[in-house]
Amino acid sequence: MAGEGQMLRLAREDKEWSLLHTEEITKIRVRYIQALEEEEYGILPGATYAKGYLRTYAKQLGLNPDEIVELYSSSIKPEAAPVIQVPDRIIKSRPLWVRPVIIGSMALVAIVLVFGIKALYQTEGTNPSTPYTSPPLISAPDPETAAPSSTVPPSQSSPPDVVASTQDGLTAQLVFTQACWIEVKVDGQAPFQGTFAAGTSKEVKGIDKIELVSIGNAGGLTVTLNGKAIPSLGKPGEVLRNVVMTKETLNQL
Repeated sequence: MAGEGQMLRLAREDKEWSLLHTEEITKIRVRYIQALEEEEYGILPGATYAKGYLRTYAKQLGLNPDEIVELYSSSIKPEAAPVIQVPDRIIKSRPLWVRPVIIGSMALVAIVLVFGIKALYQTEGTNPSTPYTSPPLISAPDPETAAPSSTVPPSQSSPPDVVASTQDGLTAQLVFTQACWIEVKVDGQAPFQGTFAAGTSKEVKGIDKIELVSIGNAGGLTVTLNGKAIPSLGKPGEVLRNVVMTKETLNQL
């Protein structure tokens, strides 16, 4: 049975598409197209990208995307976990002369402390003692002369509550009208990626930026940002990358 790469190449040659023409149709780089046809998946960024490209490429060629991805999954081998070797810990022994030096240093410090304490007590004994005088007692204020405290001037009243200004973040509602593979980043983080079936939806929330890193089927996705609809991203089967949505994007809608 032919591999998925050979099936893709034969289908492309049957349509008499050149590599450059195929790149314009699928929006997949020539380098990646050759890697898919030659089954050299190490050139691709990863297994997720490989599956997404295989689905898009197979769909444009009129092949069954599920069959192509299944052939790919059965052909790859799971990566072996790397073996980390920890070097043996080297314990350095102290030289024999270190212990006497430490003991001698501690003895010298103790002698210096003894002489310092003795000199301190001798200095205190030469000074004449001064009698202790208790501080004067504070008398209670006269109730007739005391200022009334029932009212507080407005300038000294407690400060008003400070309400921190809040700025609404970004909420993108992704609605998939067709099967679509997508990778999303929120504020520099990558919360999810994968294939969504037609009729499903996904809500994405961020603070400053929501980025659709890769969309495998732009025509099968509609997006609303904070309740405002974003114009159509592309045609069915079209691959888009780096669709960035910020607060400035929201102001432009």
